[in-house]
Order: sequence, then C-alpha cells, then structure tokens
Amino acid sequence: MSCIIWNARGLGNPKAIHNLHRLIADEDPSLLFLCETKLVSGQCRNFKYTFGFEGCFVQDCIDRKGGLILLWKDPLKVEIKSCSAGHIDAVIDHNLRTWRFTGFYGCPTVEGRVASWQLLQRLGSLPELCHLPWLVGGDFNEVLYDHEKKGGRPRSLSQMQNFQEALDHCCLRNITGMGEFFTWANKQLGSDFIQERLDRYVCTLAWGQLFPNSRCQHLNFYSSDHRAIKIMLGPSLVWVRKNSNRARKGRFHFEELWATDEE
Repeated sequence: MSCIIWNARGLGNPKAIHNLHRLIADEDPSLLFLCETKLVSGQCRNFKYTFGFEGCFVQDCIDRKGGLILLWKDPLKVEIKSCSAGHIDAVIDHNLRTWRFTGFYGCPTVEGRVASWQLLQRLGSLPELCHLPWLVGGDFNEVLYDHEKKGGRPRSLSQMQNFQEALDHCCLRNITGMGEFFTWANKQLGSDFIQERLDRYVCTLAWGQLFPNSRCQHLNFYSSDHRAIKIMLGPSLVWVRKNSNRARKGRFHFEELWATDEE
C-alpha cells in the first residue's frame, strides 16, 4: 500500500481536478492527504466516488484559504481522531497493524508557525495515542536545514530551530525521499527562482520498525508549485515473522530510512 501527500494549491477548477485524476491514476494511493484545497465539505461531497475511494474526511477552508482532505481505500480502516485548520489525525488499521497517521499543514506565515509547532507537540503528547507507531506527512511550510533552501534570502536560524525542536519533542525523525530534492518552487526565472524542501514525511522509531522496507519518493508537481510525495509501506514486522524465509532478502537497512540530509 502507499500514502501520498500533496499541496494541491486549490481544487476548485477543472484543470486542478484533472491533475488530481492524473496523480491518482499514476500512483494509485491507498491513503491520500490533500492540503490547500480551498474547498468546503459541500464541494467535496462526491470526491470519494469521483476518485475511487471508500472514505473521505474534509476539513473546510476558511475564507478561501487552507482546506484539508483525507481519502482512503478499502481494506484500510480509518478512524478520525481530531482535526483543525492545520491537521487531520487518524488511526489506521490494516492487516493486523494499527498505527497513526497525521496529515499536517504548517501555517504559511512565520508568526503562525509558532502555533503550528505547538499543535504538533500537543498531538505528540496525547496519552491515548502516543503509544502508537506514528507517521506525519504534509506541507510544513518550513525547512529543517540551510541546504533545504536554494535562492532568495537565507532562512532564519530561529525558524529552523523551532521546527527541529518540535520534531525532537515528538520523537519524530525525517524520512529521506528519492528523486528531486526540493519539493516546492516559486516558478520564477533567473535570480528570482527559489526552491525549498517544505513537504515531507517524518515518523517515530516505532513506525520505522513496523514498516522496515518503506520507501519515500518525490513525485511530479502536477501543475501545483508543490511536488506530491509518496511513501510505499513495505512489509511489516508481522509479515516478516510469518514469512521469515522469504523476507530475509529484503530486510530493512535502518540507516536508509532514518538517514537525515545532514548526515
């Protein structure tokens, strides 16, 4: 199975819907998190049927800003635990595995991202959920390190540190993606061209151990200014135990999933 996160930059026009169709046809995700949809639930009433999903949860946009959607297919069992303008938090059950997925959208303003990191830390401290293996993915609207931005003014050190501290508080580690490094581009020319790595997956150690053969890939833009990001969930430890002879050849190399870009 696979999960895709994508900042669609608005889904209120036929071209955007066409590109979403293309993404789903190309990659066939089991779980799809969309942010900046700029839609409300009434506009998404038929989304799960239109795009071939069995479940759909919508967090409305506010004044044509933001908006989140989580879509999923059978046989995934998805229980939504909480939501806000910046997140959808869910518990996933599939093939004897129970884990947690949070689709996250960091505030686009510098001032607002303080509240985003506070939200992430609160989610990481929930006693009824913090024991579950946890995957978080989305557009964080922030970079972790200097080299995750190319062009424009250098990122403030304090902004990056706030992001790093929020992840550390939640015991979340960066998952390295294959493909083009930068996930966002401003589509300007010459000296005005800026690229950043704003979109990513992070996970806890327990999630990495549950899905030891997972692989993350940076996909195309599909006419957005953000790349879609896909993670393929490899065989779990449950599967490995039941199929130990077959699974040995593909055993998880710990450093591949957990390698951060600064290492």
